[in-house]
Amino acid sequence: MAPGLERRPLGWSLGKQLGVALAVGAFFVALVAGWLGADRDARHRQADVAQGELALAITLAERGAPLLERGDMMRLSVLAALVRDQVGGRALLLDRSGRVVIDTALALGEQQLNLVARSGPFQRPCPRGEGVSFRESIAPVRFGGEVVGEVRLQCEPRPVAAGFDFGWFAIVFLCSLSLVAAGTLLGHQAQARGALAAPAVGADLQQVGDVLQELDRGTQAGLQLVGDGYVAMALQLVDGLERRRLVPPGHGERTAALAARLASRLKLSATERRELETACRLVDLGKAWVRPSILQKQGPLTDVEARSLQHHPVRAAEQLDRVPALRGIARIVRHQQERHDGGGSPDGLRGSRIPVGARILSIAAAFDLLTNCAGDSELDWQRALQQIDRARGDVFDPDLVKLFAEEIQKAPPQACADRDVMIVPNGVMPWREAPRDDDDGDDGDDVTVADLEVVADDAVREEGA
Repeated sequence: MAPGLERRPLGWSLGKQLGVALAVGAFFVALVAGWLGADRDARHRQADVAQGELALAITLAERGAPLLERGDMMRLSVLAALVRDQVGGRALLLDRSGRVVIDTALALGEQQLNLVARSGPFQRPCPRGEGVSFRESIAPVRFGGEVVGEVRLQCEPRPVAAGFDFGWFAIVFLCSLSLVAAGTLLGHQAQARGALAAPAVGADLQQVGDVLQELDRGTQAGLQLVGDGYVAMALQLVDGLERRRLVPPGHGERTAALAARLASRLKLSATERRELETACRLVDLGKAWVRPSILQKQGPLTDVEARSLQHHPVRAAEQLDRVPALRGIARIVRHQQERHDGGGSPDGLRGSRIPVGARILSIAAAFDLLTNCAGDSELDWQRALQQIDRARGDVFDPDLVKLFAEEIQKAPPQACADRDVMIVPNGVMPWREAPRDDDDGDDGDDVTVADLEVVADDAVREEGA
């Protein structure tokens, strides 16, 4: 080797250099994760508050329709004052001509406005001057299918402090530190073997590449470990709901077994089968964010209660989506109530746009509910298949329904006389819409403060979630 070109030992070994660099990088990544997690939670809380205000305006419109039609201004004023006190805002009530008949702020009086919500309820931001704005929730007042007025609920957006999510910071930082420790150890081991003392530059780069590959494998293993722990906690939560009789006991396990038969018929990959099985076992996870009184109610649900129950897959998906390793499972859980014709929720996906796991889950869950969770009206497997077949093409994927029926006919489920049965609240299957009748003959005499407290309590709970 020519004089002056000898390799001089560095002050730090490659293992130490990698350890320090990765530790600094891990700290900054954890900081970013903490800030982003807090900002995301703040946006979700603000969206929940806005949805609660809109739901309260819709309820006020429904309860006040018969009162406005017969001109009972005293009771309308009481309802409007209750709504104002619940949200700390301002409530306006317009008649069919657009005239302001009630203004809790006592400012507009008999002023004439235009009705803008004939097509349905919505929200909009409105400026108030000098850069101040408020959020206005508008809902039409319908009586007998005809628009007889309009409700406007005006609230100033309450800022939600983003703060700092120390939970996300700690999780990301601890996972990153474990990878740093693994990288440092690998570097020391490579140096001990003398691999780092090789004279060729290409050998050094090869060693660095090997270390990075080990780190990548360690990262994937760490993320999988975090995902497994999160799933274990979620399953414990579902088990608690089953023990409290808030969801049908064993529904997730039976749904997973039925879905596995259809997944085997479709020859899904091992990863897809694993995600589908976990999603089936967590099919009722989102109901942990639904009020227990709604899950236990045997009479008909109100519109607000029905919307709260229908929203449970989205709640579960939002929690699962926080962990990168569980995003495939979150996607299946989120779309379990989509319909093949595009009329489902939450995104109105149609046909093949619905994830195949969600399509399988909806069929398996419906079959289990029909055969095990309907109390005295539970069906045998033949009639359950007939009822699902009647919904093929509208609710369920027709091709998957055909394959599912063939699998069930090959090995029908065995009836168990002493099985633990739970009656589904209201007997409502997931794909059915609860009947609605705008003109139900309610004259408004039974309007009480408790009617609005149900809605307001939901809004408060969602804001604090």
